[in-house]
Amino acid sequence: MENTIDFIIVGAGSAGSALAGELARRSDATILVIESGPAAERNPETLSADGFKYCFANDNVMRDRFSEKLTGLNGRSAYQGTGWTAGGSGAVNGMVYTPGDAKDFNSWPAGWQWQDVSPVFKRLEAELQPQAREATGFTQAAIDAGNLSGFAHKDGLMDGDLKGFIGHNAMNYQGDKRQSSYQVYLHQANLPHLELMTETLVHRVLIEDGKAVGVEVEQYGRRQRIYANKEVILAAGALETPKLLMLSGVGPATVLDQFSIEPKLIQPAIGQNLHDHPNVCMFFRGKQKTDFGYPQLYAFDRVNALTALPAEQPDTCFAFFSAPITLHQSMLRMVPTIVLPKILYRQKAARTAVRSLVNLAFKISPLRRFVDQIYGIVVILGKPESRGSLTLRSSDARDQAIINPAYYEHPDDLLTMINGVKRAQQIASQTQMQAWGNQPLSAGAKTTEFSALKQWIASATMTTFHFCGTCMMGDNDDAPVNPRLHLKGIDGLRIADASVIPEVPVSAINAPSMMIGLRAADFILDEHGLQPTASTHESSSTPQTASETA
Repeated sequence: MENTIDFIIVGAGSAGSALAGELARRSDATILVIESGPAAERNPETLSADGFKYCFANDNVMRDRFSEKLTGLNGRSAYQGTGWTAGGSGAVNGMVYTPGDAKDFNSWPAGWQWQDVSPVFKRLEAELQPQAREATGFTQAAIDAGNLSGFAHKDGLMDGDLKGFIGHNAMNYQGDKRQSSYQVYLHQANLPHLELMTETLVHRVLIEDGKAVGVEVEQYGRRQRIYANKEVILAAGALETPKLLMLSGVGPATVLDQFSIEPKLIQPAIGQNLHDHPNVCMFFRGKQKTDFGYPQLYAFDRVNALTALPAEQPDTCFAFFSAPITLHQSMLRMVPTIVLPKILYRQKAARTAVRSLVNLAFKISPLRRFVDQIYGIVVILGKPESRGSLTLRSSDARDQAIINPAYYEHPDDLLTMINGVKRAQQIASQTQMQAWGNQPLSAGAKTTEFSALKQWIASATMTTFHFCGTCMMGDNDDAPVNPRLHLKGIDGLRIADASVIPEVPVSAINAPSMMIGLRAADFILDEHGLQPTASTHESSSTPQTASETA
């Protein structure tokens, strides 16, 4: 293996799978993809369109993490888990496919503007074939209520124009199958020169004389070194990639010195610029059973005119939540994180005991009937100004990093969220929602008073699992990654995941992460002069070369 691998890709998530599959079928390069989680086939719900609700409660496919205690949450720690299996978070999420608003990319480096990335999204869409789900009685009532609240109706939401629109968003599924990048680019592909290693922990990148030459890994208790002839590409996600870099000797001097890690490159920006989409969910009870089963209805708008965003750029996302479908599974995951101290949460027996109580509660017929009529409007802070950080907790790759997403540390973020809650209240108050039933259950749905909403937001906020920015790309000296995704200062090492995003789009980041993976493949093919062979699988659409897009 040491002498035959051209490219080592760490992480088989949304970006890593798209990168690996695209690179494999457009060249004859040998590729090894290393995934710390289990194979997807061991948890078949990760391959099913209806399996998303079960994935969230499955410890086998979710990596648990917790933030530090956060000032913006009144000293509360926030759950920060991500997908942990072949397919990554793209194997466990709600399958929402939204590229973002065109103006989101104005803050990205040259070569990454909307006109540059839009063709790559089109290539991705040709593969995944995302589609909107059909309207239901509830979703049509919500759209009509949105119209009365100032939103225009538009389904798909893939065209880069999001402000002021409500509609059935595109989702990456086909029939009963999830269309994740893993499913499309790896699982269903025939790529003989690509190997996937699962349940394999990467301890560090091997760096010699300023060049990445391989990785040190552990699989089933056995440690080994694997070498790459051409490149090592990190696609482990915004919470793991910077941690791995620090463990490899790339990061702030104080961190490397604290844990006696041999410095390979002093780069203070590694682990900085961490941000996420915090959200709150306002629950309402209808007069009948909620009739939609997926996160299939979204809206976007600008609710805070005082921030520095361009006037037509949306800053808030609204998602509609069906309690009968997902509340039970969500509570199986989240209730133990709330009621158990961290030291107990790590014990499987304690989690199992709490989950047994949740399961018991949901067997009570009156409670089930009550839940069947509950829906939610999730208010998502789409353009946070707060920036947090991530650093090592120890020199052991098994230990989670110290995570501070800095929710609401910038005062504009709290104001935007409060305005967003009031906007959602406006939607819920319209005639159509009154007819469906709009009895408010959440404290945040019952008041417009600033201090009361501030307290409720601090108590109700959770992550939307859109972590990004910790290895920001850019031309400026503060950015550790250049626009062609090379880690500056180390040869043969590239970053291709959400950690390179300089400023998060207003929408979900699954589609942008896959786009980053495809662009990384373009850059690699261009720079190494790799050409397709007669046996190489061709892409279903004509790819744009890196020289055309950079």
